[in-house]
Amino acid sequence: MTEPLLALDAIDVRYGPTQVLWGVTLRVEPGEVVAVMGPNGSGKSTVLKAAMGLKGVSGGRVMFRGEDMTRRPATARPGAGMSIVLERRRLFPFMSVRENIELGAYARRLSRADLARSFDEVLALFPEIAGHLDATAARLSGGQQQMVAIARGLMGDPQLLLMDEPLLGLSPALQRHVIDLMGRINQRGVAILFNEQNAKLSFGLSHRGYLLESGRVVLEGSGVEMLDHPEVRRVYLGEEAA
Repeated sequence: MTEPLLALDAIDVRYGPTQVLWGVTLRVEPGEVVAVMGPNGSGKSTVLKAAMGLKGVSGGRVMFRGEDMTRRPATARPGAGMSIVLERRRLFPFMSVRENIELGAYARRLSRADLARSFDEVLALFPEIAGHLDATAARLSGGQQQMVAIARGLMGDPQLLLMDEPLLGLSPALQRHVIDLMGRINQRGVAILFNEQNAKLSFGLSHRGYLLESGRVVLEGSGVEMLDHPEVRRVYLGEEAA
């Protein structure tokens, strides 16, 4: 059996005295797309922040490529092969689109020529923003800003891309576009772990999925199994199982 790319081993996470994750265990295999779903307040974003080191764990372990990352700082994760696309994009609004994207490569310490080469490779996935590289990020539409945020994440040349609510605030057409883009990124060999509330889009893309409720994993399975589960169909798709 191959070693998981990412393994969260029974992690607990607290915000002050309040515990928000309870023994969460999940894995991402090399090349997989894995979705974490659940209602607001279920702990979806905290799972990704714990994996990336943006939130410390009070119990359990975070393993990446077989290495214990639990106590390593967030600044060590990009160099190890992880990148994150944060919720609501978190761009620098008054920096140019090009500058925002190039920041994603800071941990790679590239030469100017290698940075330019990597930039061109990443930009090929995002024709929507190719004509706006000198504009400030604040001047872009929400959909274009999401493209910039994803491009910035890819500039780290990650083996695992974490995406926190990548469909948030987007129109249905743009949501489908982002899902398609995620599929193309995965076809390049990048594993993806993302959290979302849209069950149909999320599990339709995913190899496997996890359902969180109140900080605990209550259901896991393949994307097909998750979509066909009676509880998912009833609560998240608004229909009854056959």
